[in-house]
Amino acid sequence: MIDSLDALARGDIIVIPGGRRAGTAVVLEPAADAARPVVLVLTEHRQLKKVSAAECPDPVVPVGKVAVPGRFNPRSPQHRRDLASTMRNRLAGVNQRELRRSARKKSAGGADAEVAIAALRRRLHEHPCHTCQDADAHARQAEKYLRMEREAAALDRRVGERAHVIARTFDRVCSVLEQLGYLDGDTVTADGCKLAGIYSELDLLVAECLRRGVWDGLDPADLAACVSALTFESRRPEDAPAARLPAGQVSAALGAMINLWGELDGIEKIHRLSFLREPEVGFVDRAHAWASGEPLEGLIDDDMTPGDFVRAVKQLIDLLDQIRDADAGLAATARAAVGALRRGVVAYSSIQ
Repeated sequence: MIDSLDALARGDIIVIPGGRRAGTAVVLEPAADAARPVVLVLTEHRQLKKVSAAECPDPVVPVGKVAVPGRFNPRSPQHRRDLASTMRNRLAGVNQRELRRSARKKSAGGADAEVAIAALRRRLHEHPCHTCQDADAHARQAEKYLRMEREAAALDRRVGERAHVIARTFDRVCSVLEQLGYLDGDTVTADGCKLAGIYSELDLLVAECLRRGVWDGLDPADLAACVSALTFESRRPEDAPAARLPAGQVSAALGAMINLWGELDGIEKIHRLSFLREPEVGFVDRAHAWASGEPLEGLIDDDMTPGDFVRAVKQLIDLLDQIRDADAGLAATARAAVGALRRGVVAYSSIQ
């Protein structure tokens, strides 16, 4: 902006792009100080103004030039009116010349465009497809081909996006497992091998319970009760009655399991994952009672049909079998728990 003001000469017609001085004006007095240029101008409205760099956000651009008479007196209204009129006439002349030049360019361009269009039409009529008897059928097939090509491209994009999401999720899961010590870079650790042998929705919580000894010292019925919190899911958890938990070690172990779940859930959230549901204690009392030898009649009510009970016990047995194979210290207890659970209607349904 400073350079543009300093370069102005007397008689330059300028366009001030913004600020309070916006509009056209003619320079009466050029800048005297190159470091802080200030020019005196006469605006198109016959006003005398001083323009500085601080008042103009953008460079001023000369668009023409007029001769300022040597006898011009800025204080004379007549002189200001005459010079403003001369500036407007000069700008009008510039605009007319630009308009005529633009019109000539458009006329020439229009003629060239007509020639080009005629040539294209001639080539179109000379093309072999123009005389093809099956042109319409071919056009329909081409349209179908292009539509299928667009659909295939859209499917490719969707598959690519999904593959990208899967890869990103895989990387996050690996980060969680590495933080917990199940992976060491690209190497699966001993604990990771144990985790790989557990097939459960809450496999990571199962592996952590084994590693931290949460179930050590439990008897078979207590172990069955605790593990049932990892396999059972109520169909309507919001309507389920408050669970009756067996006293003693079961309550302490369940509390440790829930605390451990909270810790793992927090780690997952740090890595923007959410795979682990909270353990559910709705079947704990029934699992403990059935493993302790109580009859089926006392364990069935409006909230638990015989079919639901058998299904829940079978899922519990399956996870206990995996725990037996994964942890030598709990193998005997898990085996005894499975034997206590696999009786009566559960054993009969297993045979069937």
